[in-house]
Order: sequence, then C-alpha cells, then structure tokens
Amino acid sequence: MARPTRQEDVIRFFDRLSAQVGTLPHIVVLDNAGIHRSKAIERCRRRWASQGLGLFFLPPYSPELNRIEILWKHAKHFWRRPLGLTGAALRDEVETLMRGFGSRFTINFA
Repeated sequence: MARPTRQEDVIRFFDRLSAQVGTLPHIVVLDNAGIHRSKAIERCRRRWASQGLGLFFLPPYSPELNRIEILWKHAKHFWRRPLGLTGAALRDEVETLMRGFGSRFTINFA
C-alpha cells in the first residue's frame, strides 16, 4: 500500500540529487506545500546550495506559474462527469490531456 510523501522522502530525494549535480548549478522549482517548507528542509538548504542545488519557491497561489495546475483543471473538469471509464479509456484520456498540454489545454487568467 502506498503512503503519502513525507518531508523525510523529500530530503532523501534532494540529498541524492545534490550528490549528482556536478559542476553546473541546478534549480528545483517548488510550490509551497508544507513538506517543501518545513524546518527540516530549511536546515538542509544551505548544504544543498553549497553542492550546487538551489530551491526556488513559487509565489503563494500562483497557478499560472505551476504548469501542473493546467492539467489538474482539465482533468477535474473532464473526469467529473459520471462516465465509468475503463482502465484503457482512462489512460487514453490522460494521454490526450498530456499531448494537448500547453496548446489545446491551457488556463486563461485574464
């Protein structure tokens, strides 16, 4: 059974990522989820930065900057109707959304 991602998982991932960075700096863009903004994460940021891994946080509530919000918006809209999708049909729906991401499926904030 899968469990929710915890801050320890995030720290372990960034530890592995920072060990692989090499000579170029790398930037990870994060939303403001609690596990991304925890005290434990903050304690590790300086070490990761010294290894070339920087964390950049999106401004609070900025769906126009977080591309996954476009996918979530359309997924919720199209899949709310009671369709009784089979596994294959659901996979086709996801693939259609992914292919149209940024062109057919966008969010207009104006």
